[in-house]
Amino acid sequence: MNAFLLIVIIFGMTLQQVARKAYNIRVKGGVYSFSAASALVAALLFVAVSGGSFQFSSTALIYAIAFAIAYSVAMVFTLLAITEGPLALTSLIISYSLIIPTFYGLLFLNEPIGIWLLIGIFLLLVSLFLINWEKKGEKKEITLKWGLFALLAFVGNGACSTIQKVQQIDCGGRYKNEFMMIALTISAVVMFLLALPVEKKRLANNLKQGFLWYLLCGLGNGAVNLFVLVLSLKMPASVMFPLISAGGIVTTVFISLFVYKEKLSIQQKFGVALGTLAIVALNL
Repeated sequence: MNAFLLIVIIFGMTLQQVARKAYNIRVKGGVYSFSAASALVAALLFVAVSGGSFQFSSTALIYAIAFAIAYSVAMVFTLLAITEGPLALTSLIISYSLIIPTFYGLLFLNEPIGIWLLIGIFLLLVSLFLINWEKKGEKKEITLKWGLFALLAFVGNGACSTIQKVQQIDCGGRYKNEFMMIALTISAVVMFLLALPVEKKRLANNLKQGFLWYLLCGLGNGAVNLFVLVLSLKMPASVMFPLISAGGIVTTVFISLFVYKEKLSIQQKFGVALGTLAIVALNL
């Protein structure tokens, strides 16, 4: 059963990235409407799973608002990064975001510093160097704009994981579904409000043309969050998260290279491989 849930989670992570890439190819613009619609679909999935049962607290509400902000940043800038650069490298950089909750645990939760953490950080730095290494006369595949978008997506995604962790600690493991429902709904509303003035006349067309892709992205996002919550009670985090992160990268890179025909240099491919090992090491 655990293996099945892991496969579903990895599939859900890959589905989100592929849906974003497909949307970017078929619909020009519509970043806010896509992010809003995806968040709404994910929120509705949690509403359906909850079966109408709803309990909450003011403390959890504060965390839900904070998560909504981080989630909105992650959604918008992930899509922008995929627009500006390779899907494979964008997915890898965002996967590095797990280092944010890792450092939070070290600094504020008194978690021990192990040898695998140091190895993981070293591999991560080497991976970043190889990804950005450019030979003389070689065409540069990534840009400063892509780097900025990927960095903001990295921060937003890492903040989401950190806020979830703190919320569960502070609330004694309660309000999982309610926390996600409210956070995703707030994010959807904020993104729609931003879409109204920015996308204007294109909003309805963006929603119509992108229906399939934001539906798939939202379902993938909701499924990942849902089954991570379920699996977290059945598997050690030190086993679960390395498998999810590495599996998501491998499948996304495979699709980006063989489906979307993205071109990565030998150094960048080696950097992706080291990045995958870094993610595993950081979770051991």
